[in-house]
Amino acid sequence: MISSSFSRVVAFTGAAGAVVGVVAGLRGRQAAEFQAAARCEFYRPSYNPPPADYDGPVFKPRLDFPRSANPGNEAFPWLDIDFRTEPERYLRKVRDYCLEGNVECDFRVEQNQIRDWYHVPWMSSQPTGREPIHGMTMEKSSKQGMLSDSQQREVQNWAVAFYNSPGAYAVGRVWSLPWQPAQDGAAFPEGTVMLKQIFTQATEEEVPYLKGSPVWRAAIAKTPREPGDRGPPVETRLIQMDVAIRDDRAGIGWVFGTFVYHSSRCSDAPWRRLVPVCLQWGNDPDLTLQRYQEGARPVQTWNNPRLKELGMIPASRPYLGWLGRANGPVDNFKSCCASCHSTASVPDKDNKVPRGVPPTNATADQALWWFRNLAPRQAFEESGKSLDYSLQLSSSIKHYNGWKKSYLKNTLIGRLKDWWLEAHPFPATASSGGHGKDDNAYIRKDLG
Repeated sequence: MISSSFSRVVAFTGAAGAVVGVVAGLRGRQAAEFQAAARCEFYRPSYNPPPADYDGPVFKPRLDFPRSANPGNEAFPWLDIDFRTEPERYLRKVRDYCLEGNVECDFRVEQNQIRDWYHVPWMSSQPTGREPIHGMTMEKSSKQGMLSDSQQREVQNWAVAFYNSPGAYAVGRVWSLPWQPAQDGAAFPEGTVMLKQIFTQATEEEVPYLKGSPVWRAAIAKTPREPGDRGPPVETRLIQMDVAIRDDRAGIGWVFGTFVYHSSRCSDAPWRRLVPVCLQWGNDPDLTLQRYQEGARPVQTWNNPRLKELGMIPASRPYLGWLGRANGPVDNFKSCCASCHSTASVPDKDNKVPRGVPPTNATADQALWWFRNLAPRQAFEESGKSLDYSLQLSSSIKHYNGWKKSYLKNTLIGRLKDWWLEAHPFPATASSGGHGKDDNAYIRKDLG
């Protein structure tokens, strides 16, 4: 006589087989639909559409990545300059390279007639993602007094970043398939330049050194707390320009630089009023709070000696970067450029990446973990996979993973999986026929 438990297992197995058969028939169609949807999201220009009454140019991402690291055989003039002994000259040479051809097209880089620049995909799917006019994404907002002593409110900051051809080549190797990023890390070739323009909602009255700054109208969030609730275009002003240069002469493989717009610069061209603020080629891992209080200062950062005179360090801010390390006024002074970027990693199984800033409850020794000099491709966490200091790549893969999870959950096969697992709980015990607990993994794998 067949036991009732065995009968239930047979019935379960037969029903499961039917479901698996249906699933197999759907898989081919689902794969094609998934790839088409991912491709559409890959090229999606912005989180929100242009405002109804806006009739000006809109953002177009450039994602036709080069197939070689330096297709134009460019020379990189800053490689002839020692950044340790001539940091300001090094910075100015990189600045000129970044502005050339981009100022003329208002940084719509697909129109640059001198050299190629590219964007990173998958930066439009989240509420903090690209706005539709210039493709800017939301940065950390600046609380009262962080930008200037006369700043009396919290203001939003938005930014757009670009890679030159060598950098875009590395990005393209990660994103050779719009629906399936390579998640084994990344490596950028020497000569890579990452350029980021940061615009602020602050006015000239709130931050006086912004007088005459280039203005971009942008359809940003209505408030810093609700990034997805976008309003009509508002004026934003250029405040900061960041650069990251892949340079083998630096122990970490990268040199980070920051410029800030300042109205005191004598130039008729507003973009030429970007003042070199700092340059960093390491994290000064031995610079502790105690040593700083005893008079020690960073030796792997150059800071413009005129920072306070230029009004870039307001009274409420002790330094631009932690203990005098490199950073810009928009950035978190509890971190620094190289430190924050060293956390760039492939998201883990929970789609998480390392914190960019030490937690507030970290001890002094624990905080130093964020200020190590990591070599290129050395992961921030031992179990992680490095993205070679590219926070843009880290964000793009994280956004893709989030989108994929949401997409699959809402497909027919995802809904079928949820229905099946809810309506047909798996047998609690295994039978002599080999069914039971193992069916759980088998069916989940086939449905997922």
